Amino acid sequence: MHADLGILRGQLEAIVGGAQVAAGIDQTALFAVDGVIPELVVRPGTQEEVAQVVATCYAAGAAMLPWGGGTAMGLGNPPPRVEVMIHLDRLDRIVEWDPANLCVTAEAGLRLGALQEILARDKAILPLDPPASHRLTLGGLVAANQSGPGRLLYGTVRDWLLGMRVVLPDGERIHCGGRVIKNVSGYDMNKLFIRSLGTLGIVTEVTFKLLPMPTVRAGVMGLFPELTQAWTAVKQALESFLLPEALDFLNPAAVTLLAPALGFQATAGSCGLAVALAGSPETVERQVHDFTALFRDGGGTVIPLPTERTSQAWEAIRNLLERASASNPARILCKIAVPIGRTGDLVAAAGRVGQNCGLQATVVAHAGSGVIWALYLPGSEVVPEERVVQALEGLRGKAVVAEGTLVLQNAPPALKRRVDAWGAPGDGFDVMRRLKLEFDPRGLCNPGRFVGGI
Repeated sequence: MHADLGILRGQLEAIVGGAQVAAGIDQTALFAVDGVIPELVVRPGTQEEVAQVVATCYAAGAAMLPWGGGTAMGLGNPPPRVEVMIHLDRLDRIVEWDPANLCVTAEAGLRLGALQEILARDKAILPLDPPASHRLTLGGLVAANQSGPGRLLYGTVRDWLLGMRVVLPDGERIHCGGRVIKNVSGYDMNKLFIRSLGTLGIVTEVTFKLLPMPTVRAGVMGLFPELTQAWTAVKQALESFLLPEALDFLNPAAVTLLAPALGFQATAGSCGLAVALAGSPETVERQVHDFTALFRDGGGTVIPLPTERTSQAWEAIRNLLERASASNPARILCKIAVPIGRTGDLVAAAGRVGQNCGLQATVVAHAGSGVIWALYLPGSEVVPEERVVQALEGLRGKAVVAEGTLVLQNAPPALKRRVDAWGAPGDGFDVMRRLKLEFDPRGLCNPGRFVGGI
């Protein structure tokens, strides 16, 4: 346990200023993690101040968690303790922007949406499109390895991250990678911190390579009366020469939620396939034609998403589950990852969980990436917790049999105390545990929340 709270607070105020340290439940409750409220919230203004704050907490034995935009704080197991929440919202500066070489370096507290707006002025993009980009910080993007529909064509964080600066649990500052695309020699330390959830250190700065903004964007939406028709279309698309940015499946509940935003009437029981396309006008026009024919030939009804509607349509698709559940404390959000060929099976299984438990199941899948998002909300029936626990463990078992995983991305704290957020540790857990001991021998950096309780 850390030293006297008053002493620690005074030390932190000396580093960042009294106005940047909050205490008292009325000020810290907003930063609760799975019901655990931090004793102090500190807002360092520079990377050097982050290092000093971390070193001070480490010396005092205080458990510390990083907080960016709060978009991924539901990920992980409930923490056993939180003394200090380190809020990075003041680290929001562009460090270096090189349009000629399509590279950008920025502090970890900068919001992804704000970065995309800056890049757009020079016709560039960071091709990562997770939900809630207006709140998601760059540090959170890396620490939770967040992605969206565009991972089908562009990949994930590790494909675009060139370098980062990290403050280790004892306050030491390190620099991984570089600020150029040709970066040679040494271990690739970047990958060590991607999706480490802040357990090995706090990311304070990131460098990304970028892409020129596509000339044209468009899309196509197909509505299918039968699940098998939709997955046949997915299979045909993935086996073809077509190269969509994204190919997302939506179950009937998701289609119903999406319909008002896209301005179409959803036929009861219809599932959907949404396709995003980007490139030259000729390329996009040809792919719109081909996907339209593919969907119609497969028994689907086609809804075009022309250039002027594409951005708004995909904004609605990316944020569909967030907007449907953000204010509901009872929501259960699962991320299932399986081999691409098993995606359809797990989508169907995820839907059955809702039916069997009396929960409203909204399922969206990145159909060409094997990633499924299943959102469960309570219906009119009161469902016993034991029934939900059994259903989730059963769904996780199906994912494991399919050589995949199920992670609780968000759930009520009481449920997370019964269902491990990550599931059983895999074969690499011993290495992960040794890395945690090497970087954080006192177990003070985001303790207990990662795989296997590390």
